[in-house]
Amino acid sequence: MKLVLGLLLVALSSVSLAANSDEDASRYSKIVKELKAMETNHPGLAKFFSIGTNDEGTELYALRVSTSPQSMDPSKVGHFVVATHHGNEGGSTLFAMEFLKDLLKRYQTDELYKSNLAQMEFTVLPVLNVSGFNRNSRYEHGQDPNRDYPGPCQDKSTGKLKSIRTLMEFMGTRPFAAAVTAHGYIGNFTYPWGFYTDNNNTLDENRYREVFKKVAEVNGYSYGNAGDAIYPANGTYEDYVYWKHGSWSLLLELRNGSAKDVAGTVPAIARYFDLIDSSPSSKNQFTANCTRHQGPDLRRE
Repeated sequence: MKLVLGLLLVALSSVSLAANSDEDASRYSKIVKELKAMETNHPGLAKFFSIGTNDEGTELYALRVSTSPQSMDPSKVGHFVVATHHGNEGGSTLFAMEFLKDLLKRYQTDELYKSNLAQMEFTVLPVLNVSGFNRNSRYEHGQDPNRDYPGPCQDKSTGKLKSIRTLMEFMGTRPFAAAVTAHGYIGNFTYPWGFYTDNNNTLDENRYREVFKKVAEVNGYSYGNAGDAIYPANGTYEDYVYWKHGSWSLLLELRNGSAKDVAGTVPAIARYFDLIDSSPSSKNQFTANCTRHQGPDLRRE
């Protein structure tokens, strides 16, 4: 009898775990469904596609938005948005989806021809850390995805996660003039350098400050280079993409990720893409000195 009862409990436990797994997986499935719907509703402006897979073999789906979205067009000015490096920062996912909705609306107004939108190509990846997003966890396979990138002061092995390797490979498929990575929750915009160095200023410090000042005026966020405005961390996307590709990098730290916060931030990021240079920086070389990381990594983004 005890054996039968034990087997029954194991069976019930397995069913419960499966149900929980399905319920968790539905979080990413809903995002994928929304992306597909955007393509269906805007076939001349949006293309749903995968940039590759993660360690589980799950496709990492993105949406390309332009006047010719069916294939990548390097003749257009490329811009990139990635969200949900950390699976427990759902506000960043919401931001990416709301940014896409607003972008598609803008492409259907006279702004398309009154501004430079027609010459731009946007790629938005709403969820990078799929397993973390489904579990509402910061981590992916016990790793912090936003500490897994190479950099001039990175002293640890990198690219341990396939999701990160996939994204790094994708970033090399075409020039991206600007790249935005969405996180939470502080309420600021930051730019490189953010790792451990004796001088956080890049050679583009003045240009960054000029643009970020105007961006911050839209929603009242603070701004500055990441090492000063937050605190240092090695191996982040925002430093990597600028250092490796020259992409003008913006780290968005939502204030609280609420619908109101996101609604006020979407036009700020749209302003960023309007203001920033139309080609990657040629002054992205690291010219300072690395300093030693002392103590725990406290940075939250």
